[in-house]
Amino acid sequence: MVTVESAGLTDVGRRREANEDRILLDDALGLYLVADGMGGHQAGEVASDLAVSSVHDFLSKHETSAPVAAADHRSPSAARLLAGIRWSNQVVHQESLSRSDRQGMGSTLAAVYLAEDRLIAANIGDSPIYLVRNGGIDALSVPHTLQAEIQSEACDPFFGNVLTRALGPKPAVDADLCEIDFYRNDLLLLCSDGLSNKVSPPEILSIVGVRPAREACRTLVEMANVRGGEDNISVIIVRIADVRRNGHTLLGRWFNRLRAVLSEKKADDRPRGGWLGCAAVGRKGKSTSVLQSWRAHRIRFENT
Repeated sequence: MVTVESAGLTDVGRRREANEDRILLDDALGLYLVADGMGGHQAGEVASDLAVSSVHDFLSKHETSAPVAAADHRSPSAARLLAGIRWSNQVVHQESLSRSDRQGMGSTLAAVYLAEDRLIAANIGDSPIYLVRNGGIDALSVPHTLQAEIQSEACDPFFGNVLTRALGPKPAVDADLCEIDFYRNDLLLLCSDGLSNKVSPPEILSIVGVRPAREACRTLVEMANVRGGEDNISVIIVRIADVRRNGHTLLGRWFNRLRAVLSEKKADDRPRGGWLGCAAVGRKGKSTSVLQSWRAHRIRFENT
């Protein structure tokens, strides 16, 4: 059983006429979503709306059952989240084909799912997910931008921010997935790039570490607006207030994970999970290691 304190805020910013960001918080389901839509003629708003609503609807219907078999070391809950994201992509893609003014529309998606005593984070696009733990802040997401994928600082800033993955433009898309244990006093932050482009991880850490979730959301949005507010700004903060686990269940899960690791060592051709047990879903539906890419994108700051 987990008790959380959560808050979310979305703001149009100071330059945009419409807000194409959408957020969703469902403490009962343990689901938190941020979507940043793209597309003209209000298509971005439609895409982000569909993204959060379809993932939420899917997981609400399949809360206690796995619609697909869990692959490799993934839990049934992780399999459900990935299935929900795939379903959401189909929903957005089909809608983009229904009208000419919605062709090519899409959305980013940052998702956190707290289920079965596990923290499951998944992302598509450049909306980041951060974990604050023991005075430090880490990224649980991998940015899907041209600059991040070619890992070059020489990349033109304008083209460097072009998304290499988004929900909806194509019939299928892969999400990056990270599945770890969570603990009391852990804090999760999901946001759109309207915030992450204006407020650095060390600044985020200094604010969320000392302020209640709702107040921290307001402060972060205000900072992004003061620094230009060129884009829509959205943020969700989830603080793990209390965790009560069944010791037998926890021990059993650790034995299962140990057994899986030992099996993995016997097969050299099997992929190996990255830091914190994070794994990506390969383009052909297979789990692939993201250790190399995770090291390239991992952000770690100590609050000194």
